[in-house]
Amino acid sequence: MKRMASALAAATLVVVSLVGCGGSDERTGSHASPARTKLTVFAAPSLEDAFGNLEKDFEAANPGIDVVFTYAESKDLVTQMSEGAQADVFAPASTTWMNQAEDKGLVPKYSSEVFALDTLELAVAKGNPKNIEDLEDLAARPELVAVRCASAVPCGEATDKLVRNAFLDDLRFDTEEQSSRDALGLLKAGEADAAIVYESDVASAEDTVDGVDLAGAQLHSNTYEIAVTKDAKESTRSEAAQKYVDLVLSHEGQMTIVDAGFRPVK
Repeated sequence: MKRMASALAAATLVVVSLVGCGGSDERTGSHASPARTKLTVFAAPSLEDAFGNLEKDFEAANPGIDVVFTYAESKDLVTQMSEGAQADVFAPASTTWMNQAEDKGLVPKYSSEVFALDTLELAVAKGNPKNIEDLEDLAARPELVAVRCASAVPCGEATDKLVRNAFLDDLRFDTEEQSSRDALGLLKAGEADAAIVYESDVASAEDTVDGVDLAGAQLHSNTYEIAVTKDAKESTRSEAAQKYVDLVLSHEGQMTIVDAGFRPVK
């Protein structure tokens, strides 16, 4: 069974921001060397800030391991693994894609563990100059430029449920992006008045945007799970991969996750 990792939100940690975007984006904390084990982590873009912080602590505690991150939409990560891309740890943005990975034999069944929740929020410009308070405002004021995620990605899947449960099926958005970071980018660039994104996205841009709570959003939070992949378990990287998963689930890891704007798992 998947066990739920508990967390305490504690002292604020310094967040080192990495540029978030849709599509694959590989980053390394240091150049791999033949003497070090290369550990590849496939993760959703919304995890960049939190995992970027954990990378420093992990490599300091494990100098023989070089962590390499590939950030992309969860469905794209599953496709890459299916096509043979090496991934040792998998952390998608919803259970849908962890289940897909399990069904395809990429991750051992019943091995993934929940480590965070992320809830949708309405992001608006700092100070909320357009006085946007809820989804009803977006529906009633067609002059507002509103953006969201496409239904095919986790944040869009959650948005569909939220809009449907608010009985606003006729609510129209100006664009649908491939990631919540892309939607947030349009707002930050002044090309949108509001964007439905994750709370963690708002936290990453708190100097330039404000978040407006959405009624019922917590009922449709995305669940983040993490697992060592089947390939890693059958390789010499198995121990290193498990060490990374253990860090994410640890008290230290959970504090970092919470500081990046995610909700702890109770």
